[in-house]
This record gives sequence, C-alpha cells and structure tokens, in this order.
Amino acid sequence: MATSEARTTIELAYADHVREILAYCLRRTGQPEAHDAVAEVFAIAWRKISELPEEPETLPWLYGVAANVLKNQSRSSNRTRNLRVKIGSQAPERDPGPETQAIDRAIHTEVVQAISYLKPKYRDVIRLVEWEGLSRTDVAEILGISRAAVDQRFHRAYQQLARRLNHLVLDDGEGGKSATQRST
Repeated sequence: MATSEARTTIELAYADHVREILAYCLRRTGQPEAHDAVAEVFAIAWRKISELPEEPETLPWLYGVAANVLKNQSRSSNRTRNLRVKIGSQAPERDPGPETQAIDRAIHTEVVQAISYLKPKYRDVIRLVEWEGLSRTDVAEILGISRAAVDQRFHRAYQQLARRLNHLVLDDGEGGKSATQRST
C-alpha cells in the first residue's frame, strides 16, 4: 500500500472508530490508561496497515487489538505492583564499609579484565546475558545464532572465566570459600 493511501486509510479508521475504541477502553480501565491504550491501538493499526481489514470488519479488528493492548497494560501493571511489594518487603541493606567497597572494586576490575580476554563471540554472550539481562533465546535472535550455540558459548565463557578467576575467594554463604576452593 502506498504511503498516501495508507495515511488516508488510517486517518479514516481513526475518524470513524476512535470514539468506540476509547469507550471500549474506558469501560475496562482508568482514563489515563484508556487514552494510552487508544494511542497504542492506532499505532499498531498503522504498523499493520496491510492487515487492517476493510469496513465493516475494521471496528471488530480494532476491538481485538484494543483487547490485547489492555491485557498487556494489565500484565505490566501487575508486574510493577508485585515488584513494588517485593521491594517494600525487603529490609534495607547496610552500606558496606570502605574495606568492603575497596575489595568489591578490585574484584570487579579483575572480572572485567578477565571478560576482556575472552574471544569476542564469548564476550558478547556473557555481556548480553549477564550485564544486559537478556534471555539466552533473545541473545540467539540478536546474534543470529541458535539457542544451542548461545548455551555452548555461555558455558565455554564461564569455564574460561573460572580458570582465570579461580584465585578469587567469593563469599557464597558457606564459610566464605568458593566452590573451586572447597573441592580442593
């Protein structure tokens, strides 16, 4: 669909159905969330303009999109609420003293340096999973490799890091020795 034709189509859909979609959203959520949902519905309609059905099927399709948008908003709100409850239920941690901060900084420096020695393909996987918090499936998609390849690279990276950092004693809650030092 040509850009001007697509613009006309979405403008007509908006003009014809924004009131119904807003009313639908308002009946299911609060006013600010409803307006956000309507904006998202029409943004999705614009992105999926080739899938937007012609009248009279346009409104039911938009209702379906609105239902999905509201479900996503609800899940997001629930996650936020649960996180706030979880954070609020945890006792605040004491600030570590200067000795602990110095040791933590030194360990951090060694870990960063050890990661820099990894091959780029291992370094990328470690950084994306551990530093960016992405799932291994997402990393596979980002790097254009299989999930199995990500798992293999992750495992090999950890093996190499363990060999480089085996001299560090990390407190694991079991007497202060790392797993490698307890086994020896």
